Amino acid sequence: MKLATSFTSSQGQRFPAPDVSRGLMLLFIALANIPFWVVTTSSSAPSDAADTAWLWVRTLLVDHRAYPLFAMLFGFGLATMINRRVASGTRSYLSSLPGVEAGREPTSQEETWAREQATVDARRLVRRRGLWMILFGAAHAALFSGDIIGTYGLAAAVFAGWLARRHRKRAMAVCVVITIAAITTMYTMGSHLAAQGLTSAAAMQQGTGESSATLLSYISGSVTSWAGNSVATVLFSMVVPAMFLGARLADTDLLAHPERHRRLLTAIGLGGLGVGAAGGIGYGIWATGGTLAAWTAPLHEVMGLAGACGWLALLALYAGGPTADGRMTGLRRLASAVGRRSMTAYLSQSLLFATIFLALPTLTGIELHLGEARAAGIALAVWLATVGLCAVLERGGHAGPFETLLRTAVARSERRRRLPVPPVVAAPAEPATSRGVYDLAR
Repeated sequence: MKLATSFTSSQGQRFPAPDVSRGLMLLFIALANIPFWVVTTSSSAPSDAADTAWLWVRTLLVDHRAYPLFAMLFGFGLATMINRRVASGTRSYLSSLPGVEAGREPTSQEETWAREQATVDARRLVRRRGLWMILFGAAHAALFSGDIIGTYGLAAAVFAGWLARRHRKRAMAVCVVITIAAITTMYTMGSHLAAQGLTSAAAMQQGTGESSATLLSYISGSVTSWAGNSVATVLFSMVVPAMFLGARLADTDLLAHPERHRRLLTAIGLGGLGVGAAGGIGYGIWATGGTLAAWTAPLHEVMGLAGACGWLALLALYAGGPTADGRMTGLRRLASAVGRRSMTAYLSQSLLFATIFLALPTLTGIELHLGEARAAGIALAVWLATVGLCAVLERGGHAGPFETLLRTAVARSERRRRLPVPPVVAAPAEPATSRGVYDLAR
């Protein structure tokens, strides 16, 4: 089955796997982001056995696995949006041609013209959406320099044409180049740090937090750091390869009907998580107090994509395929509500983290001293709070406010373009009369 339109069929049936995966993926994002707040606010405490155990779990299964998973779902969503726009746009352009509404069949040249115009519209839509996401990310970066919305927006804006026109060979080539660049850069940095003697995680974290002496210095430093990190993430991480991989999934039914591919998805899920965990062992040794080897960071980064594939496969299996009545219950229903409001949930996480780690200590004078395990508990509580928020919005029939804002901004910023003239249809030749045929025969 080819997903030519969207997650939803003409009868309004919704495929749950993408939404449920996004909703549960945001828990991984919260777990991956909270170390930033702990380090930034100097809230860490001496580690104990529970902290060490959690560090191993987070390193092998969450860190550098959550964001590639997010990127795959982002690429899947972009490709689905493109497919929908091209299909509906082609029909619209064909219906505008003279004589088509009266029953005339369009020619192959007209169909090619209509599809080309629809593809251009889809490319412009993705690029416009990406540019707005960069702006949203810049605003978010004033609070959280680890923002990923702007990074994904940058990737969408740069590669909008390749996504719309399905330049798969070019995409594969750039993914290979980016992977090599990521490996080379991280290996070089690891070698340099090892040569300088900065091989422990504790030494690396000293002085890495944002300056919070004043509000202005925090905001300026955060936005500056975000801008540089966004470009570096696009060029030297697995975000772009993950995005193109997710876009390729939109041409399959692996996420639309995971119940049809249980064996394959189970193998990918267990195998991907296993390979990802194996690739993170060296990084885990460093994170729990060992020394940093030059090869640990690049291996952890590249194998993170395998781990992300494993998580996506298992989450799709958990979500299952569409039901006859389209209803879901329990955690699936809650996760789906979060997944359809993923931007709102993601930004709400930052607001809650800032309240806990910045606002409350300032107002109460209480200093936080958290270990890794307690910090993870706060991340879980924050995710549960966003689940409650999205459940309330779902019950009221409301979309996420930030999704609505982005959709409105993208729609209102659309500009008309001059369309090329459609191909001219030659008038049908008049049939020869019997007299004319007779004369020619003579």
